[in-house]
Order: sequence, then structure tokens, then C-alpha cells
Amino acid sequence: MSATAIAEIRKLLTLPAIRTTTALTLLATLLLAATRQDGNRVLQTVQVGFLLLGVFATTHEFQAGSQIRTTLLATPRRLLLAAAKASALVAVTVPVAVTVALVATGDPGKAPAAAVYLTLTSLLAAAVGLLLRHAIPAVAVLLPVYLIAAPILRARSENAAAWLPDTALTDPARGAAALIVWTATASILATFTFHLRDA
Repeated sequence: MSATAIAEIRKLLTLPAIRTTTALTLLATLLLAATRQDGNRVLQTVQVGFLLLGVFATTHEFQAGSQIRTTLLATPRRLLLAAAKASALVAVTVPVAVTVALVATGDPGKAPAAAVYLTLTSLLAAAVGLLLRHAIPAVAVLLPVYLIAAPILRARSENAAAWLPDTALTDPARGAAALIVWTATASILATFTFHLRDA
């Protein structure tokens, strides 16, 4: 792992929003699992935490003080920086995703797919955060899509389900490709935009 990625990991681990979101996500998973709710229902609820993790990971440097300018002075190659930020987010998210998946599903066989889903969800959210640069607009886009629009579309049209990024949670065989395409497309667009526009 590059020195830039290690520096980004350290930055994420010291960010209060990341620590708080991680702790609350783990706590919510434990509480919901203790009520013996269906594993998929637990994951549908706590995926909000992974959306927030992704958003906070990429928007915190654009907030008051504009720390992103300092980061760009240290790492002026923006494509390298974007890759390092994505790597850092994966490194921070995967342990949390695996723990949540194991607790929620109670099944070591199902946990890897759920952990991959949660990690990709964070990466998709991070891309949206990098595009919008501010946490509130990014959250205002992501939460309604995941919690309102996607369930409504899925209920009204089975054909729409295969195109929704969250279908992979309940039906990996049908929704995995869509999640990968959504994440890759959003990440490429966010990286391209980050590379071109001013800090």
C-alpha cells in the first residue's frame, strides 16, 4: 500500500464522524440482531451507516477550512490521490462490513457477499460525496434513493430491480452486476470531475 493511502487511512481513523458512524452502525447491528430480526432486514437498516461512512470519507476535506487544498499540495497528482482515498476507505470499511455481515446474518456462508455489498455501497456513497463535495447534499441524494425510491420501484416493477444498486443485498445473483456498474460509473465520474475542477 502506498504512503499516500496509509496517510489517508490515518486521516479517516482520526475523523470523529467516521468513528462515531462506525460505532453507531455496530451498535445498531447488535441491537437489531438481538431482536432476532431477519438478517436482510438488519442489513437494509444498517446500510445507512455505510452510506454515511462513504460520504464523510470524501466530503470532510471540503468543509470549513478547505483541508483539501493542503492535501493537494502534499499530493498534487489527483488521480493518485483519488485512488489512495478509495483504498483507504476500503481498508477502513472492510473490517466493519465483515463484522456487521457476520452479526446480521449469523451465517459465515452469507457474510462475505453481504460484506462486499456494504463495502461497495460505501464506495458508491464516497463517489457521490466527491462529486457534490458536501455531506448534506450527498446524504440528501443517497438516503431517499436507497430508503424510498428503490423500494418503491422494486415493488412496482420486478424488471426495475435488476437495475437498482441495493438489489444485490437481497438478491446477489440478480443485483450484483448493477451495484458494480453503479459503483464503477460513479467512481469514474467523481474521479474525472475531481481531476478537472478547482479545489
